[in-house]
Amino acid sequence: MRRSISVLLLLVLVSFLLSACGYKTFAFSGESDNWMAELKVTQTEDEYEEQELKIQYKGNDVDSVGEIKYIVETNAGGFSGSGLSLEKNGTLKASAEGNPTNAKIIEESEVIVTIEWNSHTETIILKIN
Repeated sequence: MRRSISVLLLLVLVSFLLSACGYKTFAFSGESDNWMAELKVTQTEDEYEEQELKIQYKGNDVDSVGEIKYIVETNAGGFSGSGLSLEKNGTLKASAEGNPTNAKIIEESEVIVTIEWNSHTETIILKIN
């Protein structure tokens, strides 16, 4: 009986410690004539940061888009990708990670996403949700 109580107390303590590891999540979104974009940012207590980008084509003919290039610019730098294709539902998902030595995105930041496809370019300014 004592052993079960000890194990139970240990599990409760471990659960409490793990739940104390906090993180902060916020998102930016915006749209242009042909595209919608969202950047979700997750920052952990140990100062790591994950950035998840979702780009959505607003048109009906996804196959006409061809390869796309995107550039994301934030107060903390940016990331990009090229030669990419949309999924059948018209979306593209990408991510980037930052370690404790990298600058962090702040909620007051203006995020700029530029998308190039078929000799077209559109720029979207994302605002905090």
